Amino acid sequence: MEGRHGEASAPALDAGVLALIFRAGPLFCALPLDEVAETMRPLETMPIAGTPPWVRGLTVLRGEPAPVLDVTRLLTGADGRIERYVAVRAGRGPVACATGPVLGVQEIRVSPPEGPSALVTGVARALVAGVGTIGADPLLLLRDFRAVPDAVWEAAGHAPEPVP
Repeated sequence: MEGRHGEASAPALDAGVLALIFRAGPLFCALPLDEVAETMRPLETMPIAGTPPWVRGLTVLRGEPAPVLDVTRLLTGADGRIERYVAVRAGRGPVACATGPVLGVQEIRVSPPEGPSALVTGVARALVAGVGTIGADPLLLLRDFRAVPDAVWEAAGHAPEPVP
Protein backbone atom coordinates (compact mmCIF):
# COMPACT_ATOMS: atom_id res chain seq x y z
CA MET A 1 0.00 0.00 0.00
CA GLU A 2 1.24 3.49 -0.78
CA GLY A 3 0.53 6.72 1.12
CA ARG A 4 1.40 10.30 0.24
CA HIS A 5 4.68 11.03 -1.48
CA GLY A 6 5.31 7.32 -2.20
CA GLU A 7 5.59 6.44 1.48
CA ALA A 8 4.27 3.09 2.68
CA SER A 9 1.01 3.46 4.53
CA ALA A 10 0.42 1.88 7.93
CA PRO A 11 -0.74 -1.74 7.94
CA ALA A 12 -4.31 -2.41 8.99
CA LEU A 13 -3.89 -2.98 12.71
CA ASP A 14 -6.73 -5.48 13.00
CA ALA A 15 -5.18 -7.67 10.29
CA GLY A 16 -2.09 -9.74 10.91
CA VAL A 17 1.23 -7.96 10.35
CA LEU A 18 4.33 -9.95 9.39
CA ALA A 19 6.97 -8.54 11.72
CA LEU A 20 10.52 -8.94 13.01
CA ILE A 21 10.34 -9.56 16.77
CA PHE A 22 13.13 -8.40 19.09
CA ARG A 23 13.86 -7.41 22.68
CA ALA A 24 14.51 -3.86 23.79
CA GLY A 25 15.54 -4.28 27.41
CA PRO A 26 12.50 -5.74 29.20
CA LEU A 27 10.16 -5.05 26.26
CA PHE A 28 9.13 -7.19 23.32
CA CYS A 29 9.03 -5.08 20.16
CA ALA A 30 8.25 -5.66 16.51
CA LEU A 31 8.96 -3.92 13.22
CA PRO A 32 6.84 -4.54 10.10
CA LEU A 33 8.94 -6.79 7.91
CA ASP A 34 8.47 -4.53 4.89
CA GLU A 35 10.35 -1.75 6.75
CA VAL A 36 13.32 -3.97 7.70
CA ALA A 37 16.31 -4.00 5.35
CA GLU A 38 18.55 -6.38 7.32
CA THR A 39 19.83 -7.38 10.75
CA MET A 40 23.50 -7.48 11.72
CA ARG A 41 25.96 -7.51 14.60
CA PRO A 42 26.51 -4.04 16.09
CA LEU A 43 28.82 -1.95 13.93
CA GLU A 44 31.34 0.71 14.89
CA THR A 45 29.35 3.78 15.90
CA MET A 46 30.66 7.33 16.22
CA PRO A 47 28.90 9.47 18.85
CA ILE A 48 27.44 12.86 17.89
CA ALA A 49 27.50 15.66 20.48
CA GLY A 50 24.27 17.49 21.21
CA THR A 51 21.89 14.68 20.28
CA PRO A 52 19.24 13.07 22.50
CA PRO A 53 20.54 10.24 24.70
CA TRP A 54 18.72 7.63 22.59
CA VAL A 55 20.80 8.57 19.53
CA ARG A 56 23.96 6.45 19.85
CA GLY A 57 25.62 8.18 16.90
CA LEU A 58 26.41 7.34 13.28
CA THR A 59 27.44 4.12 11.60
CA VAL A 60 27.91 3.09 7.98
CA LEU A 61 25.36 0.72 6.44
CA ARG A 62 26.38 -0.64 3.04
CA GLY A 63 28.51 2.45 2.35
CA GLU A 64 25.90 4.97 3.51
CA PRO A 65 26.07 6.92 6.81
CA ALA A 66 23.12 6.08 9.05
CA PRO A 67 21.97 7.27 12.49
CA VAL A 68 21.87 4.63 15.24
CA LEU A 69 18.92 4.73 17.64
CA ASP A 70 19.03 2.87 20.97
CA VAL A 71 15.52 1.41 21.05
CA THR A 72 15.70 0.42 24.74
CA ARG A 73 16.76 3.91 25.82
CA LEU A 74 14.16 5.50 23.54
CA LEU A 75 11.28 3.44 24.94
CA THR A 76 12.32 2.98 28.58
CA GLY A 77 14.88 5.70 29.31
CA ALA A 78 17.26 3.01 30.60
CA ASP A 79 20.38 1.41 29.15
CA GLY A 80 19.99 -2.01 27.62
CA ARG A 81 22.36 -4.59 26.24
CA ILE A 82 22.88 -4.08 22.50
CA GLU A 83 23.13 -7.38 20.62
CA ARG A 84 21.93 -6.51 17.11
CA TYR A 85 21.47 -3.62 14.72
CA VAL A 86 18.28 -3.74 12.67
CA ALA A 87 18.48 -1.55 9.57
CA VAL A 88 15.13 0.02 8.71
CA ARG A 89 14.03 2.15 5.80
CA ALA A 90 13.17 5.71 6.82
CA GLY A 91 12.21 8.79 4.84
CA ARG A 92 15.71 10.21 4.40
CA GLY A 93 17.76 7.04 4.38
CA PRO A 94 18.53 3.98 6.46
CA VAL A 95 18.36 3.99 10.26
CA ALA A 96 20.11 1.41 12.45
CA CYS A 97 18.03 0.38 15.45
CA ALA A 98 20.26 -0.88 18.28
CA THR A 99 18.30 -3.71 19.92
CA GLY A 100 18.62 -6.68 22.18
CA PRO A 101 18.31 -10.16 20.68
CA VAL A 102 16.29 -10.66 17.49
CA LEU A 103 13.79 -13.46 18.15
CA GLY A 104 12.51 -14.12 14.64
CA VAL A 105 9.72 -13.29 12.22
CA GLN A 106 6.07 -13.98 12.88
CA GLU A 107 2.61 -12.68 12.12
CA ILE A 108 1.29 -10.51 14.93
CA ARG A 109 -2.02 -8.83 15.67
CA VAL A 110 -1.98 -5.41 17.27
CA SER A 111 -4.43 -2.66 18.21
CA PRO A 112 -3.87 1.10 18.29
CA PRO A 113 -2.14 2.23 21.51
CA GLU A 114 -4.62 2.78 24.35
CA GLY A 115 -4.61 2.49 28.12
CA PRO A 116 -1.15 2.00 29.67
CA SER A 117 0.59 2.16 26.29
CA ALA A 118 -0.87 5.65 25.77
CA LEU A 119 1.49 6.71 28.59
CA VAL A 120 4.34 6.55 26.07
CA THR A 121 5.21 10.16 25.28
CA GLY A 122 7.45 12.24 23.07
CA VAL A 123 9.35 10.60 20.24
CA ALA A 124 8.50 7.11 21.51
CA ARG A 125 4.77 7.84 21.15
CA ALA A 126 5.24 8.66 17.46
CA LEU A 127 7.01 5.31 16.94
CA VAL A 128 4.48 3.04 18.68
CA ALA A 129 1.92 2.13 16.01
CA GLY A 130 0.21 -0.64 17.91
CA VAL A 131 0.16 -2.90 20.94
CA GLY A 132 -0.32 -6.65 21.02
CA THR A 133 0.96 -9.62 22.96
CA ILE A 134 3.54 -12.31 22.54
CA GLY A 135 2.56 -15.12 24.87
CA ALA A 136 1.56 -13.39 28.10
CA ASP A 137 3.80 -10.35 27.50
CA PRO A 138 2.93 -7.01 25.88
CA LEU A 139 4.39 -6.31 22.44
CA LEU A 140 4.95 -2.88 20.86
CA LEU A 141 4.75 -2.52 17.08
CA LEU A 142 7.15 0.24 16.03
CA ARG A 143 7.22 2.16 12.75
CA ASP A 144 7.91 5.56 11.14
CA PHE A 145 11.46 6.42 12.09
CA ARG A 146 11.14 10.00 10.82
CA ALA A 147 11.57 11.16 14.43
CA VAL A 148 15.35 11.25 14.01
CA PRO A 149 16.40 14.86 14.77
CA ASP A 150 17.44 17.02 11.78
CA ALA A 151 20.92 17.55 13.28
CA VAL A 152 21.53 13.79 13.19
CA TRP A 153 20.39 13.49 9.55
CA GLU A 154 22.59 16.46 8.64
CA ALA A 155 25.57 14.84 10.37
CA ALA A 156 24.82 11.70 8.35
CA GLY A 157 24.89 13.80 5.17
CA HIS A 158 21.17 13.63 4.35
CA ALA A 159 19.38 16.80 3.28
CA PRO A 160 16.38 17.87 5.38
CA GLU A 161 12.96 16.84 4.11
CA PRO A 162 11.04 19.70 2.48
CA VAL A 163 8.33 21.23 4.64
CA PRO A 164 4.89 20.81 3.00
